[in-house]
Amino acid sequence: MAKLSSEKTINALREEIQRHEDLYYLHENPEISDREYDELIDRLRQLESENPQLITSDSPTQRVGGKPAEGFPEFVHRRPMLSLDNSYSIEELRAFDERCVKLADGAALEYVAELKIDGLSLSNHYLDGRFVRGVTRGDGLRGEDVTTNVRTIRSVPLKLRSSAAKVGPEIEVRGEAYLPRRVFERINAEREEQGEPRFANPRNAAAGAIRQLDPAMVAKRRLDMFAYDVLAGGRKPFATHWEALDWMERAGFRVNPNRKLCKSIDQVIDFCNAMESKRDDLGYEIDGVVVKVNSTALQDEFGATGKAPRCASARNSPKARMPPSFSRPPTAASWAHRGRSAPEQASRRAWPRPHRRRRIRSCEYGLGDHHQMA
Repeated sequence: MAKLSSEKTINALREEIQRHEDLYYLHENPEISDREYDELIDRLRQLESENPQLITSDSPTQRVGGKPAEGFPEFVHRRPMLSLDNSYSIEELRAFDERCVKLADGAALEYVAELKIDGLSLSNHYLDGRFVRGVTRGDGLRGEDVTTNVRTIRSVPLKLRSSAAKVGPEIEVRGEAYLPRRVFERINAEREEQGEPRFANPRNAAAGAIRQLDPAMVAKRRLDMFAYDVLAGGRKPFATHWEALDWMERAGFRVNPNRKLCKSIDQVIDFCNAMESKRDDLGYEIDGVVVKVNSTALQDEFGATGKAPRCASARNSPKARMPPSFSRPPTAASWAHRGRSAPEQASRRAWPRPHRRRRIRSCEYGLGDHHQMA
């Protein structure tokens, strides 16, 4: 009886914690404080330590654990994570529409417009509904297995919600991991206090975090993730991309609410303009808007060029905005950490130009563009 009572208590506590995680990460409407949440986790951890036979891999207590890794094994993607072609003007976006209509033999097309998050792409694998592997994009064909680190991202469910229809035993959900602005600024403030150089931008900070060898250090960075695509056994399980986004929400993933199903390229352009005016009010950095043909059958039919799918385009923001870390000069402690005095460094070109920032993020970390396509 005691065992049954403990199991019932543990399961109820896990469900309560899951509900609070959903409220916080999916609905941004928390009912309890961080301290109260931590108390629930501590209570569950205590009950599991008293009943180790009841610990499961999808328990909230299992997000952070294990010894620091010595390195990350390589993992070959079942379906390549391709980069996207960029468009920098309305004319280029209309040209993209014309190409798609031609490929569709003149048929009217629907598009899905989503925000282009400034982060790094991850591939999350599930077997029978349970999280089993997290992989970086890498070069698009193969990435690094960073499973223990991805487990620390609380917007990545360890178990798919039962409210989502089952689409197969093997599920892969791709998403963009990022650092919220407030977290990024906190991290940089802490680094300055410790005499360490500030991170150049949230993307580089997120990329550095996901490759930390110690999961406990990754957990402190408080990475978040927006899911943007799903595969079942290596194939697209839904007739439209819009259906896939809805399914991922029901399955427990955080999907960006700033998205629109567009009946024409004009509606896409309207969405791009609306989001450009809204970008400073977001709690995270964006590069622009990603536009995809809604029909997954047409996505497959259109195929890809050597490096990018023909069914999608990244509409880059016309503003070449500096990241937050460029808004003020570093402290004397930061210069001292680099072995230079502030006056000595000031005589040099202290800050990279925007085009150097782009080169750093693509070459140093090999991240490519946001929203990799399957």
